[in-house]
Amino acid sequence: MSRPPRFSYTGALHHVTLRCNNREFLFTEPSLQLFRQVLQDGREKFDLSLYNYCLMTNHVHLLFEVKHDDTLSKAMHWIGNTFSRSFNKSSGRQGHLWEGRFRSTIVEHESYFFRCMAYMDLNPVRAGIAYAPAEYNWCGHRALKKEDRLELDFHRLYLEMGKDAASRYVKYMSLMSEEAARPAVSLAREYFVGTRRFVRKMVRRFSLEIGQTAGYKELDCGLACVGAKVGGQRWRYAKSYHNSFN
Repeated sequence: MSRPPRFSYTGALHHVTLRCNNREFLFTEPSLQLFRQVLQDGREKFDLSLYNYCLMTNHVHLLFEVKHDDTLSKAMHWIGNTFSRSFNKSSGRQGHLWEGRFRSTIVEHESYFFRCMAYMDLNPVRAGIAYAPAEYNWCGHRALKKEDRLELDFHRLYLEMGKDAASRYVKYMSLMSEEAARPAVSLAREYFVGTRRFVRKMVRRFSLEIGQTAGYKELDCGLACVGAKVGGQRWRYAKSYHNSFN
């Protein structure tokens, strides 16, 4: 089966995941610190706007905006390879570190940005390794609380939530509580997540054919997503857009 195409464009907001090969729990504190440093180096090298991240012991979540059409693959290739070389060398390990290619979902800014941030922050809580995101050292939550611009960038939507760092953080914590009350749903295999209008726009933009190689799903709160169709045929771009939406 051919590889799925990468979807990106200037200004696209990506939720990216990388998972260890065979889902092994390989990372310890030194390797998590190494990944965080590589991530910051990649942020500078490729001019990424990094809004949040969460590093777990067998996978990582990243939320960033790209400034150019070709940034996504270049940046993730560099981050993944730079880390895996250093990790394998320091641990005496050989072979592939990552389980296949990274996964990337384009997230609509207005409708899903905060929910995506909260999903990442809640990862260690839902995994039972932290009581609250602020207790976990390997995610962006502490930098978010302090508005540490050396570690994170701050989206205009976040900055518009209040007049100062304290009020913005209080508002975000309220939004995170709403997300915590919802069932955890991984959207890592989806291509686009947002309002129905946004998803339709992305399908047209990338000339996808719904029903053959991609599937459409309704989510809660008027949201939708498009991703790989389970049991679908080979990947291909459609010659024309078949409108499968109401």
